Amino acid sequence: MARRYARIRAVTLAGALTLLLGLVVGGATCWWVLADGVTQRNMVSHTHAVIETLLEARAGVMESVGERNQVLTTGSGENPNLDAALERTRNLTTNLRQMVADSPVQSRRAAAFEDALDRLVMQLQHSVEEQRQGAQQDLTELVREAGQARRRLQQMCDEMIAHERALLASRTQEASTTVGRLTWLFGGLLALALTSGGLALLALHRYLRGSVERYQALERSQHAIEAAHAALTESQRRLRSILDHARDPILLVDSRNEIAMANVAASQQFDLPAAEMVGRPIQDFVPAYGARSGEVTALRPDGSSFPAEISVGGYVDAEGNASVCVLRDVTERRRLEQLKSEFVSTVSHELRTPLTSIRASLGLVVGGVAGELSEEVRELLEIAHNNSERLVLLVNDILDMEKIESGRLEFRRERQDARRLLEQAVEANRAYGSQFGVGFALQVEEAGDAAVYADAARIQQVLANLLSNAAKFSPQGSTVEVSLASDAGSVTFCVRDHGKGIPPEFHDRIFQRFAQADSSDVRQKGGTGLGLSISKAIVEHHAGAIGFEDAADGGTTFWFTLPRLAERLTRLPAAEASAYGQGRRRALVVEDDADVALLLSRILGQHGWDSEVAQNAAEAFESLDRAHFDAMTLDLMLPDEDGLSLFRRLRQRPDGRALPVIVISATAERGKVQLNGDAVGVVDWLDKPIDQFRLREALRQALHASDRPARILHVEDDQDILRVVSAVMGDEAEMIAARSLTDARTILSRDHNFALVIVDVGLPDGSGLDLLAEMRNLPKPPPVLIFSASDYDPATARHVAASLVKSRTANHELHDTIRHLIESLPPKPVPQAASRENQP
Repeated sequence: MARRYARIRAVTLAGALTLLLGLVVGGATCWWVLADGVTQRNMVSHTHAVIETLLEARAGVMESVGERNQVLTTGSGENPNLDAALERTRNLTTNLRQMVADSPVQSRRAAAFEDALDRLVMQLQHSVEEQRQGAQQDLTELVREAGQARRRLQQMCDEMIAHERALLASRTQEASTTVGRLTWLFGGLLALALTSGGLALLALHRYLRGSVERYQALERSQHAIEAAHAALTESQRRLRSILDHARDPILLVDSRNEIAMANVAASQQFDLPAAEMVGRPIQDFVPAYGARSGEVTALRPDGSSFPAEISVGGYVDAEGNASVCVLRDVTERRRLEQLKSEFVSTVSHELRTPLTSIRASLGLVVGGVAGELSEEVRELLEIAHNNSERLVLLVNDILDMEKIESGRLEFRRERQDARRLLEQAVEANRAYGSQFGVGFALQVEEAGDAAVYADAARIQQVLANLLSNAAKFSPQGSTVEVSLASDAGSVTFCVRDHGKGIPPEFHDRIFQRFAQADSSDVRQKGGTGLGLSISKAIVEHHAGAIGFEDAADGGTTFWFTLPRLAERLTRLPAAEASAYGQGRRRALVVEDDADVALLLSRILGQHGWDSEVAQNAAEAFESLDRAHFDAMTLDLMLPDEDGLSLFRRLRQRPDGRALPVIVISATAERGKVQLNGDAVGVVDWLDKPIDQFRLREALRQALHASDRPARILHVEDDQDILRVVSAVMGDEAEMIAARSLTDARTILSRDHNFALVIVDVGLPDGSGLDLLAEMRNLPKPPPVLIFSASDYDPATARHVAASLVKSRTANHELHDTIRHLIESLPPKPVPQAASRENQP
């Protein structure tokens, strides 16, 4: 037993010793394995570090060459990224030499790499320096040389990387061999040693596998960087191509308002190389940049300029806010606008003048001036006359559209009675509707009698367009319903026809120019397609709206609205109104002093005149709107408007062109000097206090007409117009013709006793307007009537008695205007509606 225990003790001791020895050997072995593993790991990590450094050096070389190429391409001469890339590459090379110092082969290669890199750096810096100094360089050769140097460096990097990879593989193999040996030596050790060895092998395996994955990730990263660089290069090339193929100048402006890039169009437009434009302030080329938008003036370095439309868009770059400036040269557009203006002017004169002769001559012949006509001849002449009217309307509509587009359409707005405007339009177009067998029915609500502030002639033009359209497109025998309604803020005019309606697909285009729903209807019924477009512009200019809607039982209702004015004066009682025109003349006394106004009313009453008092200009025009007057007394010192301004406005009204005016004011003589000959129709200028004898003589002059025909000087180069006007006036006036400015001046120099001078603006030797200033210097300046193919100019209209436009003026209107201007005795009072029928 003792031996057994001794043997057990011995075995236990031996086991314990064996276990202890195993533990010691295992511990020692583990320590050796761990030490060897650390050494192998450090060597592998060192190899990986060398490979990473070589890859970064290779990428740095590519980045440096790329930055240098960008500098040469853009021509900026400076690029801070290039210096930074070169500095990083040099640092990596220095670190590389230190890391491979223990390897003679790699040390030699690192030294050679550093020398080649230094040569490349010197080459890059030298080319950049020459770029800054403006030296001419062969960019293609520089890029090729840099590419060769880059490839040599990359080849050297690849050789060193291959050496390191081989070293890494060798060390990995050695580590695997060591692990195999340890596995065989400790195969019989205790489970603890085996477990420890297994764990160590597992950790080493994971580490090695992580190293491989890390290396693969580095390679993928390198490929991604190269792909991104290639995509960026391609994107820059594509962007540059787009900019250079754009027809408009495009400038990229940085945050300092300096040009960063200019395309080929900008270089050509400003006659300056794009490289010389870069870096200069944008204000050197576009002085108004940043201060205004729309059309600006662009300057060239040689001092010339051109008009351009500017468009600026902002974006954010690395340095801050930048912008893209796009310029569009509008020189050609201005030239075309000038050609258009000249064409319109030619149409205005060269078409209106012969059209006036044709229409007026046909009108006279149809009216019986040349004697009785056979039915067949009359029918042919009426066809010619009607078609000349259509041609006149077309020319006038085209000219109106041109004036609307250019913003030159003039409006003379006054307080108007809406109901009267509608009644006049219906009466004026009733004969036109009868041609199509269509009648007009006027419907006005109780509250429809309202006032508007409008140009009566233009609103009549709108109503004429709507009424004529309704008549043309209504079935024969039907009735066009014309209505007027008003509310607190607006007045609505409606024209409702019973035609076939407007096609739905045409609704959106009906107010466009030359818009026609059915060309066959247009050929049958006539029309230019401009009427509704012009009407829309006129109504919108009056701050109104225009539109249409389908009627419930067929047909269409066109409507437009105008802002309503509050009524300040009521109409005269019927009894009082009927008293006017019973033989007693009526005078309008414009005087703000109540005592003087009362005195004038009594003096006028003693001489058989009825009178109405207006204390200011506004009341004066309201009175003129409401009733007819045979004369006016005018005080020049009014509270709301200068009397001279009132006089000029009066002469622009159809019912005020020939109204005799007697100026009674404390400043009468001074006012006479200020008006300087423009006072056509002023009977006398009386100073206060009133001289009753002179006032009586002035009233007598206003009542009595001349015993012999008035003499009229007609300054016109067109013989047909001269004959037509003479035929219109007949034996009511003696017409003296002047075919040029020279003839007119010669006639006026020896005889200035004319009741009226009719002037055409376009004459062979100058403008007829030049006569105005000369006639004002005559002892007794005659009134002037402008009768021209050109539309009147408001500045000129203030200096003449009246302005009529050829092709817009009917024969009876021309006759009445001339008759009103030359006769001293005003016509008998007529109803207000009739007195406005002949407004131009």
